[in-house]
Amino acid sequence: MKTINDLFILEGMKESVVLAGHRGLTRNVQSVNISDTPDVINFLAANHLLLSTGYAFKDDTEKFCELIRQMHAMNCSGLVIKINRFFHQLPSEVKLLADDLAFPIIDLPTNHTLGEVSRHILNYLNDHEAEQLYYALHVQREFSNMLIKGYSLSALIEQLGYLLARPALLLNHRGEKIAQSHDFAKGSMQEIKQEILQKVKEDLSIAREGTTFSIPSREHQTISTFPVQTKRQYPSMLVIFDSLTLPYPSSQMAIEQAGNVISFTIIKEQAIEENSRLLKNNFFADLIEMKIHSDEEIFSRSNYYGLQKGMENVCVVCTIDAQGEIYETLQLYEKKVGELHNSVYDQLEDEIINENFKATLFTKGKYFAMILQFSKYTDEEINTITNFIENVQANFHGDFTLSFGVSHSVPSLKEIPTAYYEAVEAILTGYEQSLKGFIKYYKTRDLEELLKSLPRKDLKALYETTLKSLAYPKTKEDQELIKTIQVYLDAQCEFSETARKLFVHRNTVKYRIAKTEEVLNCSLRDPVDSLRIRVALIIGSILKEDDETFSQ
Repeated sequence: MKTINDLFILEGMKESVVLAGHRGLTRNVQSVNISDTPDVINFLAANHLLLSTGYAFKDDTEKFCELIRQMHAMNCSGLVIKINRFFHQLPSEVKLLADDLAFPIIDLPTNHTLGEVSRHILNYLNDHEAEQLYYALHVQREFSNMLIKGYSLSALIEQLGYLLARPALLLNHRGEKIAQSHDFAKGSMQEIKQEILQKVKEDLSIAREGTTFSIPSREHQTISTFPVQTKRQYPSMLVIFDSLTLPYPSSQMAIEQAGNVISFTIIKEQAIEENSRLLKNNFFADLIEMKIHSDEEIFSRSNYYGLQKGMENVCVVCTIDAQGEIYETLQLYEKKVGELHNSVYDQLEDEIINENFKATLFTKGKYFAMILQFSKYTDEEINTITNFIENVQANFHGDFTLSFGVSHSVPSLKEIPTAYYEAVEAILTGYEQSLKGFIKYYKTRDLEELLKSLPRKDLKALYETTLKSLAYPKTKEDQELIKTIQVYLDAQCEFSETARKLFVHRNTVKYRIAKTEEVLNCSLRDPVDSLRIRVALIIGSILKEDDETFSQ
């Protein structure tokens, strides 16, 4: 974009005199507006140059100053005025204000009309923009041909650096280098590149949007980032060295056109990555479903995806909490669900890389599965996993929450299916408890939990068949017999220990046990009978808990 300084080569502007705001002559000029109305500010915009006789403010210096303040606030270019027409000289208050704001005020000789000067400026600006446009189209065509011919990203960035005569970098959405022009291969530029990467990573969100900054070693020069949209949630970035002083006719427009072609190239490579991801997930599905029967094949294919033998393997399964109307609505749109899952996959992958976590990410159906490997698995590793998952949940961007299930560790790659199903069961347990956004570690179910999962009618039948008349004790004697059985079995069938816990005589315990064995037609010292009675007593507590819940 041209500056006010550039306009002094034009007819009419050659003889003009800068009355105030000399420091602002580097302001950009995009368009010209001619007006003498008091409300002219309503028709101006950033980088507009105003041409006026000053008639609207010839008797009101304060209004003149207010116009200058408003134009400065809008980042207007400046004011070209025929000062001798109504003022004869610029009011001192206006001059002081313009100098303070570095807002240029230029005196146009009376022998030139505003329309004439406006036409010269607009023609100059338009010719300049047309040339930049043609050059941008030339860049676009050249890069499109390179795309069609299959040139790599490195070749595209090298060509961009050559056309702009500026060092160029291509970074991914994490601020990591994808490609660079040859300039950064020089020893002196290596440190500069590291400074740029560090600066970008300090505020990734701003860099992704496009920004301009400087680095300590080159404070007199600027570095600019330009977003490059891809299939990922966040854009990649073009980094151009000293882009604000591009040699004519290079322009920001040329960078944008090159960026569009680079965007298509990245999307093409991402499609190839997705195909590789599909193959990886197919391997994982075969492993989980035990369709790979050869140990050698399991080890070789696992190693290809970064999984090593001789390590402790932990499976962490993640899923999107399918609760809420938004998710149900999304289910009607397969494409939207696919985009959501890709977004979650990318964010999980980013967190694994950012945390330098030794993990391999797969997907299976609606689940995202991470296989984590450790040389040993202790409480320290468990805390590491918990902290990692909490960071993922805290950093997750989206309208949904993520829940995680974590397996026990397994010492062999062949046992990964066991770890996977444990992690899935941990997630399902969380959902059974109506939780969301949770972290659940797999816990082996005890006997009572397993019994609770059986139909109540089957439990009741087994309970009544085993305990017979003692199933529902009504008399005090029957209640004492049931209590004695429970304590006797807990005391490993020791009469003395049972008597001590019940505060009764040893012979009383003997009598009650003999009576019980007679009623139930069994021997409590027999392992099979003992197990049946223990299970029946647990079932009794489950049924009693159900009755209390129902009565409430």
